[in-house]
Amino acid sequence: MDNYKILRASRIGHPCNRNLFYFVNGSEENTTEKSSRIFDIGKALEPVIISWLRSDGWHVKRNPIDGTNNSLSLGVEVNGGVISAHPDCVISHHELDGNILVDIKTMNDRAFRTLKRDGTKKSHPQYFAQVHLYAEALRRIQVSVSKLGIVAMNKNTSELFIDTFDFEQDTLDTLLTRAEKIFSFSDAPEQGEHFENWCCQYCGYAHLCELAKKDTAVGSEDVPTTDKQEVIDAVELLSESRDMEKAAKELSDEAKVVIDREIRQQGIKSVRVGNLVLVLNEIKSSRLDTTALKKAHPEIVQEFMKQSSSVRYDLKEVA
Repeated sequence: MDNYKILRASRIGHPCNRNLFYFVNGSEENTTEKSSRIFDIGKALEPVIISWLRSDGWHVKRNPIDGTNNSLSLGVEVNGGVISAHPDCVISHHELDGNILVDIKTMNDRAFRTLKRDGTKKSHPQYFAQVHLYAEALRRIQVSVSKLGIVAMNKNTSELFIDTFDFEQDTLDTLLTRAEKIFSFSDAPEQGEHFENWCCQYCGYAHLCELAKKDTAVGSEDVPTTDKQEVIDAVELLSESRDMEKAAKELSDEAKVVIDREIRQQGIKSVRVGNLVLVLNEIKSSRLDTTALKKAHPEIVQEFMKQSSSVRYDLKEVA
């Protein structure tokens, strides 16, 4: 087994085949200090989260084999290599039947809300794939579980959420086939049908991959790269704020659907929820139909047109 190539279960769900190819062939990966710190925070909080689970009535076996806090390393052997697996915990509760194999994750507020709304399979497919390989690794040493799951902690609020789901044999079969395919490549493959544009931006192998070195020109001018940390932080903050705005709109729209159905359509004008009071006020307004005006009296529109200028901050992801 030591002579085989190794692919981690935590990476098997990555959308880019080239990323996995570089990893299994031992290529040097560039990791940022920020990424390392995020990983360190997750590992440091893991025992804290386990203690919270136990306080909430969960029986937690941190190492699914002997119950110690040692790192458990298992392997799923396939043609050409081994998928390494490091299961976090098997949990159970007196009110539920069976054992649940879970992986512990710490998340920012946006990722946490998305998980709660959409579930692991849709919101975090890489985590969904990861625990399926963990379950298979345990099965091969005669340890069975009834369900799989993710235990997530919101780093902004310290809220815990457990998403559980059934084991899917089709998902496992697809992952094992993909691993064999990655192990079989002698040269870097195409990015794959599940590739997403964000992959290159965060890839530790971008310095090796010619597909991640495409021209980033806008028009005929090359875009300069900055190494000023203040500017880098500002652009990343702007990008994060755009994501938060999008997530906030999605949450607002989701809430309004329920409120319209359960409150407005029932003729209710106000309702109290805890220390919050929701009041529905109908607002009537008049606005100028500029489209109709331009068609009917374009000369008037032109006469009263006023020129102004502003700066629009556009963000574009590039490979």
